[in-house]
Amino acid sequence: MSTDVTTSSPGSNNAPIESSKSGSSGGWSVHKPGEGYATRLGLMAVVFAFVTFSARQWYYNWIFIPKFFRSLGLGILLDWTESYRSFSQIGGTLIIASLGFLLGYYYIYIRRDSAEFLVKTDMELAKVTWPKVSPWFRPDTQVWGATYVVLIVITMLTLYVLTVDSSLEFFASKVFFSK
Repeated sequence: MSTDVTTSSPGSNNAPIESSKSGSSGGWSVHKPGEGYATRLGLMAVVFAFVTFSARQWYYNWIFIPKFFRSLGLGILLDWTESYRSFSQIGGTLIIASLGFLLGYYYIYIRRDSAEFLVKTDMELAKVTWPKVSPWFRPDTQVWGATYVVLIVITMLTLYVLTVDSSLEFFASKVFFSK
């Protein structure tokens, strides 16, 4: 990936502007390789989980598509699905998995806008002062203090929602189901 540095137009602050041109790799070169590693890897793990789930759903539930079209009266278009059942099942799974992983890789590593966003996100997360975790099991650490706050707030919200829900259920049963 080559980078040309030019200066801005006269009358501005004359800060250098970088304009990147895609290399000779056909547009599939990684934008800023090595930067934003943790964020990109984490998002790729999410894409992997989503694509794996989608491919699994297709593998086990693809038969709903012919049933849906037959219910619309378009079954004549789908007569081939019974003879090619395993091909449709496995082929569709492979197509979904391949397209999902390629699109995920493209948007996370290749596409300039999204890759730049992830690189900047990683840089901003590096600036955060994270709580001290070691040793995590001691009750006087920052992690335990934050954990206690979260548990207390969740307990209070749970009791509040339970109270409101029970009250509304009681009043609704008296108003709508009274004899």
